Amino acid sequence: MKTGYLLIAHGALASELLRTLEFIAGPQPSFRAVAVDHAVEVDMARQIVEQAINEMMGDGDGGVVVLTDLFGGAPSNIAMSMMDDKRMEIVAGVNLPLLIHATLMEDNLSLKEKAQRLRDYGRNNIFVASEVLSGRR
Repeated sequence: MKTGYLLIAHGALASELLRTLEFIAGPQPSFRAVAVDHAVEVDMARQIVEQAINEMMGDGDGGVVVLTDLFGGAPSNIAMSMMDDKRMEIVAGVNLPLLIHATLMEDNLSLKEKAQRLRDYGRNNIFVASEVLSGRR
């Protein structure tokens, strides 16, 4: 099942993360980015996110994993308001290692399994350099 990945973040973060991911891993047709800007009303931002999700749902039967920057922030709250669809999962706290891992994800996993693996991978790839250098991690 082909899964779509929708990045939603404050300002230009989502598009910049996607641009950086594509710089590292090449074109990513199953990824899209949506900005939630302070100048855009929440209702308008919700419509933009909803349209992107609907388009991605129509592109395949694998559903959509929504990746947001901050749990409890507007991008995450907008996405969570649409959680009634069983073909959607949300992971808050997106980072670049998580995105790279998403490009390598097996298609036979459920959305929930993908979301859980992405969460775990993102968490496990945050380091304090002094701990790594001293062998504590």
